[in-house]
Amino acid sequence: MIEQLKLIKAFISSVSGVLHNNQDVIGELDGKPFKGLMRSHYDGQGVSLLRAIGIKVVFITVDPLDPADPICKMIDRWDTLPSSSKIEGDGGWPRVKLIGNVVGAEQIPPVQSWLKESDLSFADCAVMGHDLVQVPLLRMASFIVAPSQAEEIVKRMAHYVTPRPGGNGALRDFANLVLEARGIDPTTLATR
Repeated sequence: MIEQLKLIKAFISSVSGVLHNNQDVIGELDGKPFKGLMRSHYDGQGVSLLRAIGIKVVFITVDPLDPADPICKMIDRWDTLPSSSKIEGDGGWPRVKLIGNVVGAEQIPPVQSWLKESDLSFADCAVMGHDLVQVPLLRMASFIVAPSQAEEIVKRMAHYVTPRPGGNGALRDFANLVLEARGIDPTTLATR
Protein backbone atom coordinates (compact mmCIF):
# COMPACT_ATOMS: atom_id res chain seq x y z
CA MET A 1 0.00 0.00 0.00
CA ILE A 2 2.82 2.42 0.85
CA GLU A 3 4.46 1.90 -2.54
CA GLN A 4 1.14 2.54 -4.32
CA LEU A 5 0.61 5.75 -2.35
CA LYS A 6 4.04 7.01 -3.34
CA LEU A 7 3.02 6.79 -7.01
CA ILE A 8 -0.32 8.62 -6.80
CA LYS A 9 -0.35 11.75 -8.98
CA ALA A 10 -4.10 12.44 -9.01
CA PHE A 11 -6.97 12.17 -6.56
CA ILE A 12 -10.54 11.81 -7.82
CA SER A 13 -13.41 12.06 -5.37
CA SER A 14 -17.15 12.14 -5.16
CA VAL A 15 -18.56 15.37 -3.74
CA SER A 16 -21.47 13.78 -1.89
CA GLY A 17 -20.53 11.32 0.81
CA VAL A 18 -16.87 12.36 0.75
CA LEU A 19 -16.45 16.12 0.60
CA HIS A 20 -19.76 16.62 2.36
CA ASN A 21 -21.71 14.24 4.54
CA ASN A 22 -24.26 13.27 1.86
CA GLN A 23 -27.00 15.25 3.59
CA ASP A 24 -28.49 18.42 2.12
CA VAL A 25 -30.02 21.21 4.16
CA ILE A 26 -32.87 22.43 1.98
CA GLY A 27 -35.17 25.30 2.75
CA GLU A 28 -35.92 28.93 2.12
CA LEU A 29 -33.88 31.99 3.01
CA ASP A 30 -35.34 35.45 2.46
CA GLY A 31 -38.04 33.89 0.29
CA LYS A 32 -35.52 32.16 -2.00
CA PRO A 33 -34.68 28.45 -2.22
CA PHE A 34 -31.66 27.51 -0.15
CA LYS A 35 -29.42 24.44 -0.28
CA GLY A 36 -26.65 24.00 2.24
CA LEU A 37 -24.10 21.26 2.74
CA MET A 38 -22.17 20.19 5.82
CA ARG A 39 -18.43 19.79 5.31
CA SER A 40 -15.30 19.74 7.43
CA HIS A 41 -12.50 22.28 7.20
CA TYR A 42 -10.18 19.32 7.88
CA ASP A 43 -11.09 18.05 4.42
CA GLY A 44 -10.33 21.43 2.87
CA GLN A 45 -6.91 21.30 4.49
CA GLY A 46 -6.54 17.77 3.14
CA VAL A 47 -7.13 19.10 -0.38
CA SER A 48 -4.47 21.76 0.27
CA LEU A 49 -1.97 19.18 1.52
CA LEU A 50 -2.47 16.99 -1.56
CA ARG A 51 -2.07 19.98 -3.87
CA ALA A 52 0.99 21.19 -1.94
CA ILE A 53 2.81 17.97 -2.87
CA GLY A 54 1.71 18.24 -6.50
CA ILE A 55 -1.23 15.83 -6.54
CA LYS A 56 -3.95 16.98 -8.93
CA VAL A 57 -7.48 16.91 -7.50
CA VAL A 58 -10.82 16.49 -9.26
CA PHE A 59 -14.27 16.23 -7.71
CA ILE A 60 -17.29 14.66 -9.37
CA THR A 61 -20.94 15.38 -8.68
CA VAL A 62 -24.13 13.98 -10.13
CA ASP A 63 -25.63 17.47 -9.91
CA PRO A 64 -25.44 19.94 -12.81
CA LEU A 65 -22.81 22.62 -12.23
CA ASP A 66 -24.29 25.90 -11.07
CA PRO A 67 -21.99 28.82 -10.17
CA ALA A 68 -24.29 29.59 -7.21
CA ASP A 69 -23.85 26.05 -5.81
CA PRO A 70 -21.78 25.99 -2.59
CA ILE A 71 -19.45 23.35 -4.08
CA CYS A 72 -18.67 25.52 -7.13
CA LYS A 73 -17.99 28.48 -4.85
CA MET A 74 -15.73 26.44 -2.60
CA ILE A 75 -13.64 25.14 -5.51
CA ASP A 76 -13.41 28.66 -6.96
CA ARG A 77 -12.14 29.82 -3.55
CA TRP A 78 -9.53 27.03 -3.46
CA ASP A 79 -8.36 28.02 -6.93
CA THR A 80 -7.78 31.61 -5.80
CA LEU A 81 -5.61 30.77 -2.78
CA PRO A 82 -2.14 32.39 -2.86
CA SER A 83 -0.47 29.09 -3.82
CA SER A 84 -2.96 28.64 -6.67
CA SER A 85 -1.92 31.91 -8.27
CA LYS A 86 1.73 30.84 -8.58
CA ILE A 87 3.06 28.79 -11.49
CA GLU A 88 2.60 25.06 -10.94
CA GLY A 89 5.94 23.49 -10.16
CA ASP A 90 7.36 26.84 -9.00
CA GLY A 91 5.56 26.89 -5.66
CA GLY A 92 2.15 26.88 -7.33
CA TRP A 93 -0.49 24.27 -6.73
CA PRO A 94 -2.50 22.46 -9.39
CA ARG A 95 -6.01 23.85 -9.86
CA VAL A 96 -8.94 21.81 -8.56
CA LYS A 97 -11.29 20.49 -11.24
CA LEU A 98 -15.04 19.95 -10.80
CA ILE A 99 -16.96 17.65 -13.14
CA GLY A 100 -20.74 17.66 -12.87
CA ASN A 101 -23.94 16.13 -14.14
CA VAL A 102 -22.53 12.60 -14.59
CA VAL A 103 -23.63 9.37 -12.93
CA GLY A 104 -22.04 5.92 -12.77
CA ALA A 105 -20.10 4.92 -15.90
CA GLU A 106 -20.83 8.39 -17.38
CA GLN A 107 -18.14 9.67 -15.00
CA ILE A 108 -15.34 7.81 -16.78
CA PRO A 109 -15.09 9.74 -20.12
CA PRO A 110 -14.78 13.25 -18.60
CA VAL A 111 -12.25 11.98 -16.07
CA GLN A 112 -10.29 10.28 -18.87
CA SER A 113 -10.25 13.57 -20.79
CA TRP A 114 -9.02 15.44 -17.73
CA LEU A 115 -6.33 12.81 -17.15
CA LYS A 116 -5.21 12.98 -20.77
CA GLU A 117 -4.91 16.79 -20.54
CA SER A 118 -2.72 16.25 -17.48
CA ASP A 119 -0.60 13.50 -19.14
CA LEU A 120 -1.92 10.99 -16.60
CA SER A 121 -3.89 7.75 -16.64
CA PHE A 122 -6.06 5.87 -14.17
CA ALA A 123 -2.89 4.01 -13.12
CA ASP A 124 -1.80 7.31 -11.51
CA CYS A 125 -5.04 7.80 -9.57
CA ALA A 126 -6.60 7.24 -6.20
CA VAL A 127 -10.39 7.40 -6.28
CA MET A 128 -12.61 7.93 -3.24
CA GLY A 129 -16.30 7.11 -3.29
CA HIS A 130 -19.04 5.96 -0.97
CA ASP A 131 -21.83 4.26 -2.93
CA LEU A 132 -22.84 2.36 -6.06
CA VAL A 133 -22.81 5.44 -8.30
CA GLN A 134 -19.01 5.60 -7.97
CA VAL A 135 -18.30 1.88 -8.50
CA PRO A 136 -17.44 2.13 -12.23
CA LEU A 137 -14.92 4.89 -11.50
CA LEU A 138 -13.54 3.10 -8.44
CA ARG A 139 -12.87 0.02 -10.58
CA MET A 140 -10.63 2.14 -12.85
CA ALA A 141 -8.37 3.39 -10.03
CA SER A 142 -5.01 2.04 -8.96
CA PHE A 143 -5.90 2.89 -5.34
CA ILE A 144 -9.45 2.82 -3.96
CA VAL A 145 -10.48 4.76 -0.86
CA ALA A 146 -13.78 4.67 1.01
CA PRO A 147 -14.96 6.86 3.88
CA SER A 148 -15.98 4.98 7.03
CA GLN A 149 -19.72 5.39 6.39
CA ALA A 150 -19.53 4.06 2.81
CA GLU A 151 -21.74 1.22 1.74
CA GLU A 152 -20.27 -2.18 2.59
CA ILE A 153 -19.83 -3.13 -1.07
CA VAL A 154 -17.61 -0.07 -1.57
CA LYS A 155 -15.65 -0.70 1.63
CA ARG A 156 -14.94 -4.26 0.49
CA MET A 157 -13.48 -2.88 -2.76
CA ALA A 158 -11.28 -0.34 -0.97
CA HIS A 159 -7.56 -0.55 -0.35
CA TYR A 160 -8.11 1.90 2.51
CA VAL A 161 -11.17 2.80 4.58
CA THR A 162 -10.77 6.09 6.42
CA PRO A 163 -11.32 6.30 10.17
CA ARG A 164 -13.61 9.33 9.76
CA PRO A 165 -16.80 9.58 7.69
CA GLY A 166 -17.30 11.69 4.59
CA GLY A 167 -17.78 15.38 5.30
CA ASN A 168 -16.10 14.91 8.66
CA GLY A 169 -12.42 14.42 7.84
CA ALA A 170 -12.34 11.36 5.55
CA LEU A 171 -10.51 13.23 2.81
CA ARG A 172 -7.99 14.55 5.35
CA ASP A 173 -7.42 10.98 6.57
CA PHE A 174 -6.43 10.01 3.03
CA ALA A 175 -4.15 13.06 2.66
CA ASN A 176 -2.47 12.23 5.97
CA LEU A 177 -1.93 8.65 4.78
CA VAL A 178 -0.28 9.84 1.55
CA LEU A 179 2.02 12.20 3.44
CA GLU A 180 2.96 9.47 5.91
CA ALA A 181 3.68 6.99 3.09
CA ARG A 182 5.95 9.56 1.44
CA GLY A 183 7.68 10.55 4.67
CA ILE A 184 6.52 14.17 4.40
CA ASP A 185 6.07 16.23 7.53
CA PRO A 186 2.83 18.20 6.99
CA THR A 187 4.16 21.07 9.11
CA THR A 188 6.74 21.77 6.37
CA LEU A 189 4.07 22.39 3.70
CA ALA A 190 2.25 25.58 2.76
CA THR A 191 -1.35 25.50 3.96
CA ARG A 192 -2.72 28.11 1.55
